[in-house]
Amino acid sequence: MSEERQRLAALHRTRSSRVRGWAVCACWALFVTRAGAAPVRNVILFVGDGMGLGQIEAARCYAGETLFFESFPFRSLIDTAAAGGWITDSAASGTALATGYKVNNGVVSLAIPGDEQELETVLEYFQGWGKASGLVTTSYLTDATPAVFGAHAAYRFDSEMIAWQYLNRTRPEVLMGGEAAGLSLAVAESAGYHVVTDRLSLVAAQTGTVARLCGLFGAGYLPYEYDGLGERPSLAEMTACALSVLSRDPDGFFLMVEGGLIDIACHGNDLARCVAGTLAFDRAVETCAAWAHGRDDTLILVVADHETGGLSVVRDAGPGLLPEVSWSTTGHTAAPIALFGWGANAEWVEGASDNTHVAGLMRRRVPLPGEAVSITRTSVDRLQAVWAALSGTVYRIEQSAALRPAAWQTREIVTAVTSRVTLEHVVGTEPSCGFFRMVPMAP
Repeated sequence: MSEERQRLAALHRTRSSRVRGWAVCACWALFVTRAGAAPVRNVILFVGDGMGLGQIEAARCYAGETLFFESFPFRSLIDTAAAGGWITDSAASGTALATGYKVNNGVVSLAIPGDEQELETVLEYFQGWGKASGLVTTSYLTDATPAVFGAHAAYRFDSEMIAWQYLNRTRPEVLMGGEAAGLSLAVAESAGYHVVTDRLSLVAAQTGTVARLCGLFGAGYLPYEYDGLGERPSLAEMTACALSVLSRDPDGFFLMVEGGLIDIACHGNDLARCVAGTLAFDRAVETCAAWAHGRDDTLILVVADHETGGLSVVRDAGPGLLPEVSWSTTGHTAAPIALFGWGANAEWVEGASDNTHVAGLMRRRVPLPGEAVSITRTSVDRLQAVWAALSGTVYRIEQSAALRPAAWQTREIVTAVTSRVTLEHVVGTEPSCGFFRMVPMAP
């Protein structure tokens, strides 16, 4: 067993000791668990950098229809201020999304103000449960938004430090974006990543069996899709490849996808590239939703880190034409931004009012290994119980006729192949009566 798997198994045993009271009652189709939220296996966060309400409206006007992510069933407006109430930059707002804490502008997931300790990011949290992780952006890979999920730094432009942490500490299974200081093709390859540099090699990786993938599509920012991508992939194509690689992990995954060039266009009050960037971002969300269609274990969130430019639509000129707009600044604003949600636990989006709430939405109800996830009737005489698990772990399924007093006896030994273990019950037979629980066995 690898060092990482040993660490996860130890963590699993520690956490499982707190949940062994959770049991399934097969006779009555009842399972005991924490109420209020559904178990989540995969979490995908889309961040439109600088994408405020005006940017969404302008793209909608040009498209002649609502954007795909606007069809998500749950939404809210959230505030984005940095620590101290200042208008945020991408590092502070990204840290709030990734950790749930307010920090000073320029800070990457450290408690500043505060004790300057590292703040656990949602990427690190999900890695702690054995899940794969990925960061995809149209900016350079060490830019503030991806950095806050995979690194910790007092200064957002410390590119070499951020890159070192990607490759040596957090090591996401997928990294895609532009090259940056400390993150070149040679460095990524030496860290054990399979590196791709164009659309063709990306597609090949998508259909292969790559374990760790790093897409480096030129130095710095990727081109605007508005200007043509040449041999580089679109954000939707990068998203599709990331999903293909990450979904191979039987325990699920966390993925952050950033449309980073919306912000750059808005800093220049460039409406054409702002609209094109927002529509490209929307296509990436649609690609992800198509992948997740029919799943009940996946949460997709769409949010911005802040608004850029103070953009307002004055007049809709019709489909295919840029609307008449006004800009109030070339910088960031304090305008609230929209949060959209689809899938498992997405209803909790409607209770969010600040960017610090988003991390909590993503963390909510990741099922603990050994916890009953569901129990359903599959036929007239059969019930199916599903348990959360850590793949590769050996579990003992125990049975007791009653809970008070409980007299647990081993029914069977199973090895989890994925993050779920399924147990079939024949209703009314002696082996199916009573209560069941699943506990990890010592290695």
